[in-house]
Amino acid sequence: MNSPAILRQHVATEARTSYPDVPYARQQFRHPRTSYGVAGHWIHLLAVLSPLVIGEVIKDPDKKWRAIRLASVGTALASEALWTHRLMKQKERAEESCQR
Repeated sequence: MNSPAILRQHVATEARTSYPDVPYARQQFRHPRTSYGVAGHWIHLLAVLSPLVIGEVIKDPDKKWRAIRLASVGTALASEALWTHRLMKQKERAEESCQR
C-alpha cells in the first residue's frame, strides 16, 4: 500500500543520499561539433539546412536529390578538411613545444 506520503519520503531520502553535500568538479561536456569551433558550427548548420533550402529551390525530384547528395558530400568533405587542418595545427604546436 503505497501512499503518497511514503512515496514523498522515499523520494526525499533518495535525493539526500544520491548527491554529495560537498561541491565536486563538474564533468566537462564535449560535443563533436563544438570542437571544430565556429567554422564547424557553420558547416554543421549548412549540412542540416541544405536539404530544406534545396527542396524549396529545386522542384524537379531527380535534380533535387542529386543536389542534396552533393551537398551532403560537400559538407562532409568540408568537415574532414577542417578536422585535418586542426590536427595539423596541433601537431605543429606539439613539435614547437618539443623543440624549446
